[in-house]
Amino acid sequence: MKKTTQLLIFSTAALALGATEPALEIVATSTNLVVTEQVQVSLVLRLPPVPGAYADAQAPFINKRPPHVTCPFLEGEWKDDSIDRGDPRAPLAPEQMPRRGRQGPAFTLNNYVTDSIFSAMDDPFDMDPFSHFGPKRQLFPFTVARETDKGWRLTAAVAPWRAAAPGKVRLPPVTVEVPLITGVKRGRDQFNRAVDVPLFSNVVLRTAPFTLTVAEPPAEGRPASWCGAIASNLTVKASLDARVCTAGDPLTLTLEVAGAANPSLVHPPDFSNALTGSVFRIDASSLKTETLSGARRFSWRVRPVKAGTVEFPSLPVSYYDLDRRAYITRTTDTIPIQVKAGLQVVLTDESSGEEFPMPDGIDLDPRGAECRPFLPHLALAVLLFLVPPVLFICIRLAPPVRRRIAASNAAYRKSRAFGVCRRALKSRNAERRAAAIRTFFTVRYGVNGAAVTEADAQRLMASDYAEEDIALIVTNLRTHDAQTYSAKPGAGAIAILLAAGLCLGGTALAEVDAARAAFSYQRASALAVQATDEAGFRVAADAYRACLDAGADNACIYQNLGACLLLAGDTRGAVAAFGCAERRGGETPSTARGLKAARAKQTNNPRAELSPARIFLKPHVSWSVDMRLLCAAGLWAFMWLVALLPVGAVRRFLLTACLVAFCAAAISVGVSLVEEHHVTEVLHVQE
Repeated sequence: MKKTTQLLIFSTAALALGATEPALEIVATSTNLVVTEQVQVSLVLRLPPVPGAYADAQAPFINKRPPHVTCPFLEGEWKDDSIDRGDPRAPLAPEQMPRRGRQGPAFTLNNYVTDSIFSAMDDPFDMDPFSHFGPKRQLFPFTVARETDKGWRLTAAVAPWRAAAPGKVRLPPVTVEVPLITGVKRGRDQFNRAVDVPLFSNVVLRTAPFTLTVAEPPAEGRPASWCGAIASNLTVKASLDARVCTAGDPLTLTLEVAGAANPSLVHPPDFSNALTGSVFRIDASSLKTETLSGARRFSWRVRPVKAGTVEFPSLPVSYYDLDRRAYITRTTDTIPIQVKAGLQVVLTDESSGEEFPMPDGIDLDPRGAECRPFLPHLALAVLLFLVPPVLFICIRLAPPVRRRIAASNAAYRKSRAFGVCRRALKSRNAERRAAAIRTFFTVRYGVNGAAVTEADAQRLMASDYAEEDIALIVTNLRTHDAQTYSAKPGAGAIAILLAAGLCLGGTALAEVDAARAAFSYQRASALAVQATDEAGFRVAADAYRACLDAGADNACIYQNLGACLLLAGDTRGAVAAFGCAERRGGETPSTARGLKAARAKQTNNPRAELSPARIFLKPHVSWSVDMRLLCAAGLWAFMWLVALLPVGAVRRFLLTACLVAFCAAAISVGVSLVEEHHVTEVLHVQE
């Protein structure tokens, strides 16, 4: 017991050299890794047992002379693209460090030093603390185990690493300098007592180069439903945002994949086989991806094709299992859903692949047969364009000019009124002669010309005109009165009846045109619903053109025409039809999806996007032409109103802003009108 105590006091971090040579090696939980897999790398130091009487002694580690480890891959500057080490100094955290002299063993590592210069004084039992005053090397903890040959196995584990990318990781050799006991001699301690003093000899050990191989999951046996996940236990869950809907309504399908080692590598699986033959159609272009904490969420837009009580099918999702080293497939639960009959029928195109986006279904809304003008507020816009400048000019006219105009009008009434009246009395039209006489008395004398009698005429004209002029006016008045009171009764009633007949006839014609448009619209919708190939959709498109010729004009009918033209193979006509719908009702999700589907067919690219200019010119596509025209007219009117303000900075700023906005709105309307003129010819060409 006394010998063991003396050895614990004077030994440092190694054991005596025996029959077996000491060794150092690098050990990993696996050398063939899969991307995202974790690996634990450890340093293993084997020391021979203490010979002789000290063979059964406990591990003598006080760390006054700790062995030193030089490990290049724990340096901060060492890097490898295939491995994510995290924090290379993670195993050196203070809570993991053994207290000097209290726990063991702990070696010194690389050139790391502690932050405090008083760190050497953490052991109150240190007999000579001032000899260690100043910074010291950081400690690297080891675990100790007894080998079968009574030797020692010391293991140091670094923080877990994660495979980041395919490749080979070559770890540089690790070196350790170990002070081994080579013998024991008798000596005396500081109290002059006889003790056994160990004799040390430094031994340098070096590992061989170590290689880790990182690879992707094997391509052999990989299922089509693989989502890119690598995990030990993956969970998948699918849900719909509604359990009751109408046929043709868009639903949101959400798929959540959790448990992957690296969620960012998870991609949406292929569901084309799972949905084949079902009553649901998925829009692959509507995919949205969201990364959560430890999970990945995907969402699509799906549409039920037929009405009834149906089940959304289970979806297969495959992943690579790290424990089994094989592909595992999980399936989601089926989702019961009630689908009601609605006003929209989903289009099906057997010749088109599922990877291409599809337009929305045929809208069966009966209002699609209505005739809504392309510019319903055109009269209001024209009024806003004309009235403001006229009002501005009237307000700005100087009072002397207005007085001069008034004086000129008065002179005209007095000097030329009778001459104009006399020329009008030569007409054979009795109504024109009577109107000329009434106008003469109103203008010349300022009286009510319709109430002037023969006596009034002689009295008013006696002092200004000759006898023959007075006689001319009186004679015409007498003739006009005689014709007025001798008119045949019932003539007015006949005229009224004739006008009413014309109005009723026009109304009847309008009702006939509306009935014709409604019949054409119902026929076209029926043909579109029954169509399954290009020829059928071409016939439906011709029927919608006939509906346009019958007088129907609205965004709904152009939307349906664009969908039929697209599935008939006429992408140019489809773009024109969707553009007409957009100009009448502004951009909607249906028109945007239709234009995107037409763009995909034109470029033969299922993931083709619309022009980025639509983002920067959002009002141009989001607002109808009528709305943009009203905005331009309103800006024009407001600009003339601002012009009435006093001259100054505020007036100048408002005028500039209004002018810029008005020009932008006017250009937008002009471009749309030109497009409307060109596409009308395209849409009415019968193919």
